[in-house]
Amino acid sequence: MPKIRKPPPYFMKHLVDRFCEGRISVDDFDALQNWLSTNPEVPPGKWYKQFPKFTLAGEGEVPKTFLTPGMVPDGTEVQ
Repeated sequence: MPKIRKPPPYFMKHLVDRFCEGRISVDDFDALQNWLSTNPEVPPGKWYKQFPKFTLAGEGEVPKTFLTPGMVPDGTEVQ
């Protein structure tokens, strides 16, 4: 299984935009950083990771977007 690689610049901008909109908190940043620091494995296709206040969605080794509550993720859930 692939491991998540360093998020691309557009992903980090997306993260900062969501923070500025109030959709992601500092605690959310911490939870994401803690998970990424484990060098997680993800499936080769679409996947998502549930966090307390948001869902991270990606494809293969690339994280792609953040989903807020009420948005439905697509793919395989990862732990």
